[in-house]
Amino acid sequence: MEKRKGKSNKKKKRKKNRFIKRFLNIVFSILTIYFILLIGFFVYAYISDTNNKNGNSNNIINNVVDKIKPTLPERTIGLLACTDEGEGRTDAIMIVSYNSVNNKISLLSIPRDTRVTVPNYMWEVMVQNFPILKSYSPTMKINAIPNYGKDKGMEFLQTTLEDMLDIKIDYYAHFNFKGFRYIIDSVGGIEFDVPQRMYYNDPTQDLYINLKPGLQFLDGAKAEQLLRFRSYPQGDLKRVEVQQAFIKEFLKKIVNVNSIISNPKAYFTTLTEYLNTNFGISDGIKYMSELKEIDITNVENYTLPCTPQNINGISYVIIDDNKVKEFAYEILKRPTVRPEDIVYEDSYDKSITILNGSYTKGIAGNAKKLLESKGYIIGDIGDYLGSKSKETKIFVSKEGQGNDLQKFFTNSKINVNQIKINEYGYDIVIVIGTEEKLNLKELEENHTEITSLK
Repeated sequence: MEKRKGKSNKKKKRKKNRFIKRFLNIVFSILTIYFILLIGFFVYAYISDTNNKNGNSNNIINNVVDKIKPTLPERTIGLLACTDEGEGRTDAIMIVSYNSVNNKISLLSIPRDTRVTVPNYMWEVMVQNFPILKSYSPTMKINAIPNYGKDKGMEFLQTTLEDMLDIKIDYYAHFNFKGFRYIIDSVGGIEFDVPQRMYYNDPTQDLYINLKPGLQFLDGAKAEQLLRFRSYPQGDLKRVEVQQAFIKEFLKKIVNVNSIISNPKAYFTTLTEYLNTNFGISDGIKYMSELKEIDITNVENYTLPCTPQNINGISYVIIDDNKVKEFAYEILKRPTVRPEDIVYEDSYDKSITILNGSYTKGIAGNAKKLLESKGYIIGDIGDYLGSKSKETKIFVSKEGQGNDLQKFFTNSKINVNQIKINEYGYDIVIVIGTEEKLNLKELEENHTEITSLK
């Protein structure tokens, strides 16, 4: 009887397994057919659109595609934070903004030493997590919030920044340097120009930094050393500048369709094992179509306006609440003018300053002579002390300005930046790029001789 009962159970189990297998096969077949049809539809849509010689976009395919494609908000704002694996302090805090109107990314760095006072409800949670905090006040460096908040850390950091900047943060991404090293190694490293000799050794933090200056490929470990290095003559603000420059190169490599397609496993592992984020798969699908539109080379870098200050032997950076909110409005909230609404203006009646952001001596003076020969009003010239870029940047206060100046430069981009305009006190600020040669064709067309450019 026991043998027959055992055989009967085995038969039932086999039938059950066969049923489950058939069910899964049916589900898989349905999904496969669905995705094949979906892919076939988009291929057909692409071919139809390509072969549409009359440029008629009102066919049925385009209408369906328009309905499927999600409508994105003008700006999407995210919080990016990277934490060390020892002390739990956050070494890098950035606000990342994507503008779907002009396809630009803006990075706003928050200095890790920014002095903040957290509200009572946050402080109570922090004291519960770390009872030793009872004898301290709720005033701290902003980079301590994720550590003291533990499970609520990123939520507290997000709320603190939303209140400080008067913005709404849509997404956050929090990872440690282990994940950071992993994704960089997975894409073959990041090419970066290390600005100075970097050496530091602290066994208590398991931190060893040893980088030589110059252009080089940084693997994950060396990239971590770069971001965690602090000993700059200019202090923490220089560290922020270097971090911004590296993150820009990081995004060029990571936010790239080819990198994603060739390293799917690395991205999946990073998302599932190393990243704490509220950015889900459905969000990724929604923004995937925007990847090809984003101009990563035109990332705009900003640093929170602040003043370094030593208080009771502790180094902080202090912010002015009103100035910070005005600053954030300009780069994160001001409505963007759509291309069809732009009114273009020439620059002949505008005051212009030219700053040398290249390695070529005298190029700002040469640019001044060239533009003055064309009838423009050029004020002072000088050296640009900010981070360098390959292209020449023309800063203006609103869309439609400065475009007539682009033809005089071999590689230039317009940047609408009221903050930069206010900083220098001119209508237009031109920062010469490191690869700028000036447009000699424009010079040759002019009868005025500028021998220094020949």
